[in-house]
Amino acid sequence: MDLNERAYIILKYILDFSFDEIFITDAKGNIIYTRESKEKLFGIPHEKIIHQNVFDLEKEGIFVPSIIVNVLKEKKEKTFVQETRNKSKLIIAGYPIFDEDNTLIGAISFSRDITEVESLKKENEQVARAIEQYREEIATLKRQTVKPFHMKNSKMDKVLDIAYKAADLDITVLIDGESGVGKNHLAQKVHEISSRRNEPFIEVNCGAISESLIESELFGYEEGAFTGAKKGGNKGYFEAAGEGTLFLDEIGELPMNLQVKFLSVLQNQFFMRVGGNKKIEKQCRIICATNQNLEELIRKKQFREDLYYRINVMKLTMPPLRERREDLISLVYEITEGFNTKYRTQKYLSPELIAWISKQEWPGNIRELQNFIEKAMIVSETNEITLEIIEVITDRKSSKFYQDMTLNEYIESAEKEFILQMYNKYPSSIQLGEKLGISQSTANRKIRKYIGGSQT
Repeated sequence: MDLNERAYIILKYILDFSFDEIFITDAKGNIIYTRESKEKLFGIPHEKIIHQNVFDLEKEGIFVPSIIVNVLKEKKEKTFVQETRNKSKLIIAGYPIFDEDNTLIGAISFSRDITEVESLKKENEQVARAIEQYREEIATLKRQTVKPFHMKNSKMDKVLDIAYKAADLDITVLIDGESGVGKNHLAQKVHEISSRRNEPFIEVNCGAISESLIESELFGYEEGAFTGAKKGGNKGYFEAAGEGTLFLDEIGELPMNLQVKFLSVLQNQFFMRVGGNKKIEKQCRIICATNQNLEELIRKKQFREDLYYRINVMKLTMPPLRERREDLISLVYEITEGFNTKYRTQKYLSPELIAWISKQEWPGNIRELQNFIEKAMIVSETNEITLEIIEVITDRKSSKFYQDMTLNEYIESAEKEFILQMYNKYPSSIQLGEKLGISQSTANRKIRKYIGGSQT
């Protein structure tokens, strides 16, 4: 076998076993070489292609557009993406062939089937869209977790949005607001929707621990640190919180000497037990709360300014109940549901009682409202708690309620309570309309009026 024969055999093997489909013509477009497997791509018998002319095949609509025709005409490299008769998708690259004198003697193209790649790409795009949709649904569920029922107050809505964003950021949060507005409840919600949710949540009221004990309570102590110290020492709240959340309520009551030590923990991320010298890494997330004006305490030299800026990385100001009266009925339902779970009851407040509650001032904020509802649920002997309970557990007269309302005000108050109750069970205008026997558009108007927004 001479060298030419050997080269021919090697070339044939290269052409026949190439990953790409190879197509070769002479300078006039006559097909010199194409593999039989090309029939799978183009759906055309091999014998109908071989020895044919690409210019004629293009006119017949077999190769449209023909990359070889374009290469021969323009004598330039070309790349096309082409869909064949059998719906295969190809990426085709064509090249002119020149001899040593730079005379065009033919053209060659390489075709690669990218149908599967395109299919995988579409599947990946669908998966990506599905993942994004799941992320949005998870985010919505998180928001619903931190936003119980349907909050209409814009101030509170903003607070809850910031709380949601802060939940998974490893930063110190400061919650301020009047006594009883639910600062501890918000802190627990932030913990529950964070990545630390399965770790401990420890609440400490800095104003409820004596100054002589608070240091050892927070940081723990070693054996023999002081008279009466437990054998083997004791963990403090920082250690007990582990990788969870330590909520320091009434942070403004923290003694000045401990403010220095607390600041050092935040700066250096470690602490030492009382009477010890071993550094313990701080792993918990810190949330602080106060009902005092810390900036005023700073001016009075009762609170360290540097500590204030350390704990005030993100601030959440809880509005008092008088500034979010539109959320009051939602809160009544949440509180009632909570006590039903606690006491294993199925009690509920009558529309008249809820309407009365919505007209009252609650200077003690949510805490006062909770106390009222809990007393009512404990004292009431029936599942429905009516206006009569008011005179039993308070010195207020329920008859004054009717004197302070017009008929339209009473009807609207009762309707609002009823719509909100039903919407919690049927959370769309279609479901609500069907259940109440009203049109979807009417249901939507009621939702916008009493709950806010619109639902489909």
